[in-house]
Amino acid sequence: MVRIFLPLIMAVVAFLGPWLPSGDGAFMGSDSANATIDCFLDLELSVTGACAPAGSNLGQQLVGYTVLGGAAAAVLSIVGLLPFIGRLTSIGVIGAGAVGVVASVMALLALTGPNALGFTDIGWGAYATLAVGLITMWSGLDGMRHGNE
Repeated sequence: MVRIFLPLIMAVVAFLGPWLPSGDGAFMGSDSANATIDCFLDLELSVTGACAPAGSNLGQQLVGYTVLGGAAAAVLSIVGLLPFIGRLTSIGVIGAGAVGVVASVMALLALTGPNALGFTDIGWGAYATLAVGLITMWSGLDGMRHGNE
């Protein structure tokens, strides 16, 4: 059950959380994922063209992929409640957690360099997605080791 809820929580946190400071350069997770979610709700299963996650750089686009990956891993984990398939779906959970971690790390790279932001200037969405992404990866690894126990 944990492998169902953790990717879903990661997707919700990434979607609802602010990633960059408020003001002109503000970026919310929903800014990246709205178009892709609308396409999926219209049963257009594509992540290219108009359905691609929005963003001015790869880090912002990865936020949209984090939302999609978390939702997909949660759905896949429901199928993973079957005994043999459970270990296979753990790979999807690990992948979704890894995308969330990479998106968070790319957002946190704004803390370095000549135009560095302060810790408080990065939104809580990046920090929370990093934490939940790491826990999600750990849950997937645990599922690979123990199965459905």
